Amino acid sequence: MKKIYLEITNACNLDCPFCTIAKGNSFMSMKDFDDYTDQIKEYTDYIYLHVLGEPLLHPQFDEFLNILDEKDLKLQLVSNGVLLDKHPDLLSHKCLRKLSVSIHSVNSVDVPESYFETIDRLIEEEHSCSVELRFYDLKNLDEKIRNYHDSLKKRYPFIQTSRPDSFKLKEKTYVYYEELFRWPDMNDEELPEEGLCHGISEQLAILSDGTVTSCCLDPRGINAFGNLKKDPLKKILESDKYLKAYDDLMAHKLSLSLCRHCSYRLRFGHTHS
Repeated sequence: MKKIYLEITNACNLDCPFCTIAKGNSFMSMKDFDDYTDQIKEYTDYIYLHVLGEPLLHPQFDEFLNILDEKDLKLQLVSNGVLLDKHPDLLSHKCLRKLSVSIHSVNSVDVPESYFETIDRLIEEEHSCSVELRFYDLKNLDEKIRNYHDSLKKRYPFIQTSRPDSFKLKEKTYVYYEELFRWPDMNDEELPEEGLCHGISEQLAILSDGTVTSCCLDPRGINAFGNLKKDPLKKILESDKYLKAYDDLMAHKLSLSLCRHCSYRLRFGHTHS
């Protein structure tokens, strides 16, 4: 696998209108995190602390990163950035490969000016990881965010990278733009089974309750293959349900129920080439 998403909590300190809503607030235990990361390491070195929720809300967040450091795992962290100043040593963790700050998350939120001052310090701090500032749906963001974005354009060169909609501000620091996507919903129109996706074969998601599912866009575990509280990851990935979903995907067929209602997969193509 290229990566596995690990949701250490589905709780969030914001209520963004573009995000789906979690059922209750769940926090992964230290014991489970240690166990799951041992199992994940058999399949990939790359962990993304992201599905739903704000990872920095977890009371044992720093201890979790120490565990990743010890296991030589590589982390991509996605955060709304509101709690970054509570974790001043974040960039010193050797596990941290990339930090993505979703600045669009504070749209219409009354954040103090210190929020943007923290982002500025993040840009200027020496770091070995990549830092990505995300501005999704920029044209519809509120004035404070657009003003901050404009101030960045005055201070940094914004050099186009090989990645579409990505610009380099300085060494290892980037701005990234994207349109908002729609979370898949079983009530949405059903799409053809034929299609392509990076879920199942290149990535999985492990939810805060231990559910193993197809990708990071399934926070309710609709496509669940099993649960790590009941079975080890190896057994789950050798199950008939997972193997059938994998074989179907290799044949460009998306047979899992939520996949048939997911418009995000259309970004990868929806017909056999």
